[in-house]
Amino acid sequence: MNPHPLARLSKAAILSVAFSLATLAQSTDSSPSTGSTTSRKIQANDIIAIRVVGEVDLSMERRVGEDGMITYPYLEALKVSDKMPTEVEKMIRDGLKGDYLVNPQVTVDFKEYVKQFVNVSGMVNNPGRIELPVDRRLDLMDVLSLAKDLSPKANKNEIVLTRQGQPSKTYKYSDLQSNTDPEKRIYVEPGDQIKVGERIF
Repeated sequence: MNPHPLARLSKAAILSVAFSLATLAQSTDSSPSTGSTTSRKIQANDIIAIRVVGEVDLSMERRVGEDGMITYPYLEALKVSDKMPTEVEKMIRDGLKGDYLVNPQVTVDFKEYVKQFVNVSGMVNNPGRIELPVDRRLDLMDVLSLAKDLSPKANKNEIVLTRQGQPSKTYKYSDLQSNTDPEKRIYVEPGDQIKVGERIF
């Protein structure tokens, strides 16, 4: 007995809906998550989550070694420290594309990350370590604000930024305060030392 035409139509409709939902899910999976848009670079001992859409064996978590390396199937050792998650996504995508997959959709996110700090000393109201957020960059004004701003004894013309491997630079508070161009702000990096000098009466 042949199935009723409505039954055939119902099956076709169900298959059509199922295909549409699968396509939508794949499209959603391929878009980068919040972690991929972070401004933080990957560092040693961070744990990163690598996901390749539709490839369970290539989706995994990896802890970054002290040497900045991770191991990954087919690509062996990859240097990922001091790189943005989006840069690592491209490394893996380019490595897999062609020989292994036609068009791999790769996302890299932070699973866990080592806290990073800058140190503020001198004439501020709350000297000490300032933890750097993972989701945005801090500039000198942000850091001074988190240190409860300058103390009354501060020399506003002597805000010294020292970065490993580079000569120290001195900035004026008025210049930092008046700078509204994000491209010209003085952004801090992990391990920076910021010292505010004392005003001589």
